[in-house]
Amino acid sequence: MTRSRIHAWSRLFLTATPLIGAACGELMNPDRSSLSASALTAAFRTVPVGYGDLTSSYVGTPAASVPSAGFWLGGGREASLERGAFMGGGLQAALVGDAGGFGRGFGHQGPFGGGAACTGTFSSATGRVTCEPVTRHGLTIARTAHYKNAAGAVQEAFDSATTNSVNLQTTVTGTVTYTPDSTSGRGRGGPAGARGGACWGDGRGAGGLLLGDTATIVSATTTVNNSSDRTVTGLAQGSTQRTINGTSRGQESTTGESSRGTFTATRVVGDTTTGVIIPITTDGKSYPTAGTVIRAMQASLTYTGQAAASVTRREVITYDGSATATVVITENGTTRNCTRPLPRGPLTCS
Repeated sequence: MTRSRIHAWSRLFLTATPLIGAACGELMNPDRSSLSASALTAAFRTVPVGYGDLTSSYVGTPAASVPSAGFWLGGGREASLERGAFMGGGLQAALVGDAGGFGRGFGHQGPFGGGAACTGTFSSATGRVTCEPVTRHGLTIARTAHYKNAAGAVQEAFDSATTNSVNLQTTVTGTVTYTPDSTSGRGRGGPAGARGGACWGDGRGAGGLLLGDTATIVSATTTVNNSSDRTVTGLAQGSTQRTINGTSRGQESTTGESSRGTFTATRVVGDTTTGVIIPITTDGKSYPTAGTVIRAMQASLTYTGQAAASVTRREVITYDGSATATVVITENGTTRNCTRPLPRGPLTCS
Protein backbone atom coordinates (compact mmCIF):
# COMPACT_ATOMS: atom_id res chain seq x y z
CA MET A 1 0.00 0.00 0.00
CA THR A 2 1.38 3.43 -0.88
CA ARG A 3 2.20 6.00 1.78
CA SER A 4 -0.59 8.32 0.54
CA ARG A 5 -3.16 5.54 0.86
CA ILE A 6 -1.92 4.67 4.35
CA HIS A 7 -2.24 8.32 5.31
CA ALA A 8 -5.79 8.49 3.91
CA TRP A 9 -6.90 5.37 5.76
CA SER A 10 -5.34 6.70 8.98
CA ARG A 11 -7.34 9.91 8.70
CA LEU A 12 -10.56 7.99 8.06
CA PHE A 13 -9.93 5.74 11.06
CA LEU A 14 -9.22 8.68 13.38
CA THR A 15 -12.38 10.46 12.22
CA ALA A 16 -14.63 7.44 12.65
CA THR A 17 -13.25 5.96 15.88
CA PRO A 18 -15.33 8.09 18.35
CA LEU A 19 -18.53 6.84 16.71
CA ILE A 20 -17.80 3.13 16.80
CA GLY A 21 -19.44 2.43 20.17
CA ALA A 22 -22.05 5.18 20.14
CA ALA A 23 -23.34 4.59 16.63
CA CYS A 24 -23.50 0.78 16.61
CA GLY A 25 -20.34 0.36 14.58
CA GLU A 26 -21.03 2.70 11.65
CA LEU A 27 -17.64 4.00 10.46
CA MET A 28 -18.51 6.39 7.67
CA ASN A 29 -19.18 10.09 8.17
CA PRO A 30 -22.35 11.48 6.55
CA ASP A 31 -22.38 13.96 3.75
CA ARG A 32 -21.81 17.43 5.20
CA SER A 33 -23.63 19.27 2.45
CA SER A 34 -26.55 21.52 3.37
CA LEU A 35 -29.89 19.83 3.88
CA SER A 36 -32.67 20.40 1.37
CA ALA A 37 -36.36 20.76 2.18
CA SER A 38 -37.19 17.70 0.08
CA ALA A 39 -34.98 15.57 2.35
CA LEU A 40 -37.32 16.26 5.28
CA THR A 41 -40.63 15.12 3.81
CA ALA A 42 -40.50 11.89 5.81
CA ALA A 43 -41.58 14.08 8.73
CA PHE A 44 -45.07 14.00 7.22
CA ARG A 45 -45.36 10.23 7.58
CA THR A 46 -46.08 10.31 11.33
CA VAL A 47 -47.31 12.63 14.09
CA PRO A 48 -45.67 13.35 17.46
CA VAL A 49 -45.41 10.33 19.71
CA GLY A 50 -48.41 10.04 22.04
CA TYR A 51 -50.79 11.44 19.42
CA GLY A 52 -52.58 8.11 19.38
CA ASP A 53 -53.94 8.95 22.85
CA LEU A 54 -55.66 12.08 21.51
CA THR A 55 -58.90 12.49 19.57
CA SER A 56 -57.83 13.65 16.11
CA SER A 57 -58.01 12.86 12.39
CA TYR A 58 -54.51 11.36 12.45
CA VAL A 59 -53.46 7.76 12.98
CA GLY A 60 -50.99 8.29 15.80
CA THR A 61 -48.84 6.25 18.15
CA PRO A 62 -49.99 5.98 21.80
CA ALA A 63 -47.59 6.66 24.65
CA ALA A 64 -47.67 2.98 25.57
CA SER A 65 -45.85 2.23 22.29
CA VAL A 66 -42.94 4.61 22.85
CA PRO A 67 -40.24 1.88 22.91
CA SER A 68 -41.13 0.81 19.38
CA ALA A 69 -42.49 4.11 18.08
CA GLY A 70 -41.07 5.68 14.94
CA PHE A 71 -39.98 9.17 15.88
CA TRP A 72 -39.77 11.50 12.95
CA LEU A 73 -36.00 11.40 13.34
CA GLY A 74 -36.04 8.01 11.63
CA GLY A 75 -36.10 7.54 7.90
CA GLY A 76 -33.28 9.20 6.02
CA ARG A 77 -33.39 10.48 2.47
CA GLU A 78 -35.32 7.53 1.05
CA ALA A 79 -38.25 7.71 3.48
CA SER A 80 -40.33 10.49 1.93
CA LEU A 81 -44.14 10.47 2.13
CA GLU A 82 -45.75 8.57 -0.71
CA ARG A 83 -47.49 10.80 -3.23
CA GLY A 84 -50.88 9.12 -2.77
CA ALA A 85 -50.88 9.08 1.04
CA PHE A 86 -52.36 11.24 3.78
CA MET A 87 -49.83 12.56 6.25
CA GLY A 88 -49.66 11.64 9.91
CA GLY A 89 -50.05 7.90 9.43
CA GLY A 90 -53.16 8.38 7.33
CA LEU A 91 -56.69 9.69 7.80
CA GLN A 92 -58.63 8.16 10.68
CA ALA A 93 -60.72 5.32 9.25
CA ALA A 94 -64.04 6.62 10.61
CA LEU A 95 -63.56 9.85 8.64
CA VAL A 96 -63.68 7.92 5.37
CA GLY A 97 -66.33 5.41 6.47
CA ASP A 98 -63.86 2.56 6.63
CA ALA A 99 -64.13 1.74 10.34
CA GLY A 100 -67.42 -0.14 10.36
CA GLY A 101 -70.77 1.57 10.77
CA PHE A 102 -73.49 1.52 13.37
CA GLY A 103 -77.20 0.81 13.14
CA ARG A 104 -80.19 2.68 14.51
CA GLY A 105 -80.80 2.19 18.21
CA PHE A 106 -77.12 1.62 18.96
CA GLY A 107 -75.86 5.16 19.27
CA HIS A 108 -73.21 4.23 21.83
CA GLN A 109 -71.50 1.82 19.44
CA GLY A 110 -69.39 2.32 16.35
CA PRO A 111 -67.00 5.18 15.49
CA PHE A 112 -66.89 8.08 17.97
CA GLY A 113 -69.18 6.24 20.40
CA GLY A 114 -68.67 6.03 24.15
CA GLY A 115 -67.06 8.28 26.75
CA ALA A 116 -63.70 8.55 28.45
CA ALA A 117 -61.99 5.23 29.10
CA CYS A 118 -62.17 5.63 32.88
CA THR A 119 -64.73 5.95 35.65
CA GLY A 120 -63.21 9.23 36.79
CA THR A 121 -64.31 11.80 39.34
CA PHE A 122 -67.23 14.14 38.62
CA SER A 123 -67.03 17.82 39.58
CA SER A 124 -70.33 19.66 39.96
CA ALA A 125 -68.44 22.95 39.65
CA THR A 126 -67.09 22.20 36.16
CA GLY A 127 -69.55 19.55 35.05
CA ARG A 128 -66.63 17.41 33.94
CA VAL A 129 -65.39 13.92 34.76
CA THR A 130 -61.64 13.83 35.37
CA CYS A 131 -59.63 10.67 34.81
CA GLU A 132 -56.63 9.83 36.94
CA PRO A 133 -53.49 10.85 34.98
CA VAL A 134 -51.49 7.95 33.57
CA THR A 135 -47.75 8.08 32.85
CA ARG A 136 -46.18 5.75 30.30
CA HIS A 137 -42.53 5.89 29.24
CA GLY A 138 -42.11 9.47 30.41
CA LEU A 139 -45.35 10.77 28.85
CA THR A 140 -48.35 11.70 31.01
CA ILE A 141 -51.87 11.34 29.60
CA ALA A 142 -54.60 13.45 31.24
CA ARG A 143 -58.27 13.26 30.19
CA THR A 144 -61.52 14.96 31.13
CA ALA A 145 -65.03 14.43 29.75
CA HIS A 146 -68.31 16.33 29.68
CA TYR A 147 -71.58 14.42 29.12
CA LYS A 148 -75.04 15.74 28.19
CA ASN A 149 -78.34 14.10 27.34
CA ALA A 150 -80.54 15.09 24.40
CA ALA A 151 -82.17 17.84 26.49
CA GLY A 152 -78.77 19.40 27.24
CA ALA A 153 -78.67 18.37 30.90
CA VAL A 154 -75.22 17.54 32.31
CA GLN A 155 -74.67 13.91 33.31
CA GLU A 156 -72.23 12.63 35.92
CA ALA A 157 -71.28 9.59 33.84
CA PHE A 158 -71.72 8.26 30.33
CA ASP A 159 -74.99 6.42 29.77
CA SER A 160 -75.17 4.22 26.68
CA ALA A 161 -78.90 4.88 26.26
CA THR A 162 -79.31 8.57 27.10
CA THR A 163 -75.97 10.34 26.64
CA ASN A 164 -76.22 12.35 23.43
CA SER A 165 -73.18 14.62 23.58
CA VAL A 166 -69.62 13.90 24.70
CA ASN A 167 -66.76 16.38 24.89
CA LEU A 168 -63.32 14.83 25.44
CA GLN A 169 -60.27 16.91 26.29
CA THR A 170 -56.89 15.18 26.38
CA THR A 171 -53.28 16.21 26.91
CA VAL A 172 -50.09 14.19 26.44
CA THR A 173 -46.95 15.82 27.82
CA GLY A 174 -43.47 14.74 28.86
CA THR A 175 -39.97 13.91 27.73
CA VAL A 176 -38.49 10.81 26.12
CA THR A 177 -34.73 10.27 25.95
CA TYR A 178 -32.98 7.93 23.51
CA THR A 179 -29.38 6.76 23.88
CA PRO A 180 -27.53 3.85 22.26
CA ASP A 181 -26.97 0.65 24.20
CA SER A 182 -23.32 -0.14 23.51
CA THR A 183 -23.66 -3.67 24.88
CA SER A 184 -26.46 -4.84 22.59
CA GLY A 185 -26.31 -2.40 19.70
CA ARG A 186 -29.99 -1.43 20.07
CA GLY A 187 -31.56 1.87 20.99
CA ARG A 188 -33.00 2.51 24.43
CA GLY A 189 -36.06 4.67 24.98
CA GLY A 190 -37.81 6.27 27.93
CA PRO A 191 -36.70 6.80 31.52
CA ALA A 192 -36.91 3.08 32.25
CA GLY A 193 -34.61 2.21 29.35
CA ALA A 194 -37.19 0.30 27.31
CA ARG A 195 -35.72 -1.16 24.19
CA GLY A 196 -36.14 0.67 20.91
CA GLY A 197 -37.12 -0.79 17.58
CA ALA A 198 -33.70 -0.76 15.93
CA CYS A 199 -30.06 0.11 16.38
CA TRP A 200 -29.54 3.86 16.11
CA GLY A 201 -26.74 3.29 13.65
CA ASP A 202 -27.79 0.38 11.47
CA GLY A 203 -29.92 2.46 9.12
CA ARG A 204 -33.03 0.31 9.64
CA GLY A 205 -36.30 0.99 11.43
CA ALA A 206 -37.45 3.93 13.50
CA GLY A 207 -34.14 4.72 15.14
CA GLY A 208 -31.76 4.11 12.30
CA LEU A 209 -31.09 7.50 10.75
CA LEU A 210 -31.56 11.16 11.46
CA LEU A 211 -34.37 12.36 9.25
CA GLY A 212 -33.22 13.82 5.94
CA ASP A 213 -29.64 12.77 6.51
CA THR A 214 -27.33 9.79 6.81
CA ALA A 215 -26.18 10.78 10.30
CA THR A 216 -26.56 8.20 13.06
CA ILE A 217 -28.04 9.29 16.39
CA VAL A 218 -25.67 9.36 19.35
CA SER A 219 -28.28 10.74 21.78
CA ALA A 220 -31.58 12.58 21.54
CA THR A 221 -34.10 14.06 23.96
CA THR A 222 -37.61 14.84 22.77
CA THR A 223 -40.14 16.96 24.63
CA VAL A 224 -43.78 16.37 23.68
CA ASN A 225 -46.73 18.71 24.21
CA ASN A 226 -49.96 17.41 22.62
CA SER A 227 -53.61 18.26 23.22
CA SER A 228 -57.06 17.65 21.72
CA ASP A 229 -60.63 18.80 22.23
CA ARG A 230 -63.47 16.98 20.44
CA THR A 231 -67.26 17.11 20.78
CA VAL A 232 -69.52 14.41 19.31
CA THR A 233 -73.32 14.75 19.29
CA GLY A 234 -75.99 12.30 18.20
CA LEU A 235 -74.92 9.45 20.47
CA ALA A 236 -78.27 8.73 22.13
CA GLN A 237 -80.24 5.71 21.01
CA GLY A 238 -82.56 6.62 18.17
CA SER A 239 -80.24 9.26 16.71
CA THR A 240 -80.04 9.39 12.92
CA GLN A 241 -76.60 10.96 12.58
CA ARG A 242 -73.50 11.99 14.46
CA THR A 243 -71.81 15.36 14.23
CA ILE A 244 -68.12 15.77 15.03
CA ASN A 245 -66.31 19.01 15.84
CA GLY A 246 -62.84 19.21 17.29
CA THR A 247 -59.25 20.36 17.23
CA SER A 248 -55.87 18.88 18.07
CA ARG A 249 -52.39 20.32 18.34
CA GLY A 250 -49.01 18.80 19.04
CA GLN A 251 -45.36 19.73 19.17
CA GLU A 252 -42.18 17.66 19.26
CA SER A 253 -38.98 19.46 20.22
CA THR A 254 -35.78 17.43 19.98
CA THR A 255 -32.16 18.20 20.77
CA GLY A 256 -29.33 15.77 20.37
CA GLU A 257 -25.96 14.66 19.08
CA SER A 258 -25.34 12.77 15.87
CA SER A 259 -22.34 11.68 13.88
CA ARG A 260 -22.87 14.85 11.87
CA GLY A 261 -22.97 17.12 14.92
CA THR A 262 -25.33 18.77 17.37
CA PHE A 263 -28.86 19.27 16.07
CA THR A 264 -32.26 20.62 16.99
CA ALA A 265 -35.48 19.41 15.41
CA THR A 266 -39.04 20.62 15.82
CA ARG A 267 -42.37 19.50 14.45
CA VAL A 268 -45.73 21.20 14.94
CA VAL A 269 -48.94 19.47 13.85
CA GLY A 270 -52.65 20.12 14.20
CA ASP A 271 -56.10 19.60 12.76
CA THR A 272 -59.58 21.11 12.87
CA THR A 273 -62.72 19.06 12.26
CA THR A 274 -65.79 21.18 11.54
CA GLY A 275 -69.36 19.94 11.16
CA VAL A 276 -68.51 16.45 9.97
CA ILE A 277 -71.76 14.49 9.77
CA ILE A 278 -71.86 10.69 9.69
CA PRO A 279 -75.35 9.22 9.12
CA ILE A 280 -76.47 6.24 11.20
CA THR A 281 -77.67 3.62 8.75
CA THR A 282 -79.56 0.38 9.11
CA ASP A 283 -77.05 -1.58 7.04
CA GLY A 284 -74.14 -0.59 9.25
CA LYS A 285 -72.28 1.17 6.43
CA SER A 286 -71.78 4.89 6.54
CA TYR A 287 -69.36 7.63 5.52
CA PRO A 288 -69.27 11.40 6.18
CA THR A 289 -71.75 13.41 4.10
CA ALA A 290 -70.88 16.97 5.20
CA GLY A 291 -68.16 18.99 6.89
CA THR A 292 -64.44 19.62 6.54
CA VAL A 293 -61.20 18.42 8.08
CA ILE A 294 -58.15 20.69 7.87
CA ARG A 295 -54.76 19.20 8.76
CA ALA A 296 -51.40 20.99 8.85
CA MET A 297 -47.81 20.13 9.73
CA GLN A 298 -44.48 21.96 9.84
CA ALA A 299 -41.09 20.41 10.54
CA SER A 300 -37.59 21.83 10.72
CA LEU A 301 -34.09 20.49 11.31
CA THR A 302 -30.99 22.51 12.15
CA TYR A 303 -27.38 21.47 12.62
CA THR A 304 -25.18 23.80 14.63
CA GLY A 305 -23.49 26.23 12.28
CA GLN A 306 -25.82 25.48 9.35
CA ALA A 307 -29.01 27.00 8.02
CA ALA A 308 -32.27 25.36 9.05
CA ALA A 309 -34.21 23.21 6.59
CA SER A 310 -38.00 23.17 6.93
CA VAL A 311 -41.09 21.75 5.25
CA THR A 312 -44.82 22.47 5.47
CA ARG A 313 -47.92 20.60 4.37
CA ARG A 314 -51.67 21.29 4.56
CA GLU A 315 -54.54 18.96 3.69
CA VAL A 316 -58.16 20.10 3.38
CA ILE A 317 -60.75 17.30 3.13
CA THR A 318 -64.30 18.31 2.18
CA TYR A 319 -67.43 16.12 2.25
CA ASP A 320 -70.38 17.14 0.05
CA GLY A 321 -72.84 14.26 0.42
CA SER A 322 -71.45 12.27 -2.50
CA ALA A 323 -69.37 9.11 -2.33
CA THR A 324 -66.23 11.11 -3.08
CA ALA A 325 -64.36 13.49 -0.79
CA THR A 326 -62.34 16.33 -2.31
CA VAL A 327 -58.83 16.84 -0.95
CA VAL A 328 -56.65 19.88 -1.53
CA ILE A 329 -52.98 19.35 -0.61
CA THR A 330 -50.47 22.20 -0.38
CA GLU A 331 -46.89 21.12 0.26
CA ASN A 332 -44.09 23.67 0.42
CA GLY A 333 -46.14 26.14 -1.60
CA THR A 334 -47.27 23.69 -4.32
CA THR A 335 -50.98 22.78 -4.45
CA ARG A 336 -52.59 19.61 -5.82
CA ASN A 337 -56.30 18.87 -6.22
CA CYS A 338 -57.23 15.32 -5.26
CA THR A 339 -60.21 13.04 -4.66
CA ARG A 340 -60.79 10.12 -2.28
CA PRO A 341 -63.55 7.53 -2.90
CA LEU A 342 -65.66 6.70 0.17
CA PRO A 343 -65.44 4.47 2.04
CA ARG A 344 -62.51 2.83 0.26
CA GLY A 345 -60.25 3.76 -2.60
CA PRO A 346 -56.95 5.44 -3.43
CA LEU A 347 -56.16 9.13 -3.09
CA THR A 348 -55.90 10.40 -6.69
CA CYS A 349 -54.32 13.76 -7.45
CA SER A 350 -54.05 15.86 -10.59
